[in-house]
Amino acid sequence: MTSHNIDRTVQPQRVAVSSIKIPTPDIIDLDNGFKVLVINAGSQDLARVEVIFRAGTRYQPKSLVANAAISLLSEGTTSRTSQQIAEELDFYGSFLEPSFSRDFASVTFYTIGKHFYRSLDVFADIITNPTYPQHELELFCKKGKQSLLVDLEKVSTLSRQRFFTALFGSNHPYGSFAIPNDYDGLTKTDISQFRNRYHKASNGLIVIAGKVDAKQVDFILKGFTNPIFEQCGEIELGLPSFNTTDYRVFSYKKDAVQAALRIGRVLPKRNHPDMPGLVVLNTILGGYFGSRLMRNIREEKGYTYGISSFIIPMAELSVLVVSTEVGSAFAENTVDEVFKEMLKLQSEPVSNDELELVRGYMTGQILRTFDGPFAIADSLASLFQFNNLDFGYIDNLIRTINEITPSQLLELAKKYLDVESMVVSIAGSQKIKGYKE
Repeated sequence: MTSHNIDRTVQPQRVAVSSIKIPTPDIIDLDNGFKVLVINAGSQDLARVEVIFRAGTRYQPKSLVANAAISLLSEGTTSRTSQQIAEELDFYGSFLEPSFSRDFASVTFYTIGKHFYRSLDVFADIITNPTYPQHELELFCKKGKQSLLVDLEKVSTLSRQRFFTALFGSNHPYGSFAIPNDYDGLTKTDISQFRNRYHKASNGLIVIAGKVDAKQVDFILKGFTNPIFEQCGEIELGLPSFNTTDYRVFSYKKDAVQAALRIGRVLPKRNHPDMPGLVVLNTILGGYFGSRLMRNIREEKGYTYGISSFIIPMAELSVLVVSTEVGSAFAENTVDEVFKEMLKLQSEPVSNDELELVRGYMTGQILRTFDGPFAIADSLASLFQFNNLDFGYIDNLIRTINEITPSQLLELAKKYLDVESMVVSIAGSQKIKGYKE
């Protein structure tokens, strides 16, 4: 059928995706402990190298250290200044992106084949020989402090931070946040000690993706056999216990027009047997544009331009979050409507039509996560981070999407969407009775 013969008034029939052939990476275990994934794919003459360490903020002995240790890697080495690094990478058409989370810290390097070896030489220098120059640290602190001061004026920031603090406690690594004055106490010694302890081979993963040959892979790995990555002593990786005590919290922000809401709870970690079904349940609740929260609170009530729910995977648990901003006068009504939708999922089976729609949406989204070598690399790195390279997770998720029944979703909703177990965090200008400030 040609495109001009397609009847666009008739919805195309859904073709179920029963499985996805996940590209199998070459897995290399270096003698020093680094695990390496190589995804040789793609037609463009591009390569990406990502180095991931279990060195997120949960491990830092002092606020901001994990961020600084990964973000300042490219600000000076034993043989190059920050300016020289920037000029060389710019000349080679290369760039890098540091990032960090509660659990992980990573730096991702992009380069083109034409200057592969010379640009990788700069990257290896950045990873192995950072010096954290004092004047670059001072600039980092000055800019970071100003940025944090701006962020703390936003109701979205206040609501988010208070949500996690209520969920885990202010002394827990998942519930604590940096304050502006923390930048004043950050030292080069703090950063170097953290980097020397946690940026280690036994604690890390290297993901190489793009159009690379065996010679180029060997060249990359040569840079990571440096003794500096060898571990001395045990690394403490355990997560402290937590106890949620505050379930309704409020942050006052004078003159705020909008109120920001976060509603949610702790869920099991990503490889728990209930998690694939919870992913489907969350999609129905607020995981896509046609979700129940969007239809009710955006389309019918008009309280907001957008509302969503999502599951944040962490190394040892997950967190369900409903997030939105509404007019200050509608904050309590919005919470009531979110709870109504959760209670509805506990009492009424999802219709087959709605479930079919969600099945099609979710399998399409999964297919997109494996489109192209860099997307494949992201997906496989995520499996390592949260499932320890359990490639069966994707097959299990697709099977659940295609086979889960309305009654199974009903049972999951009863088990995990109890509204009394939800932490509600609201930030805005209208104080709410019964909420703890």
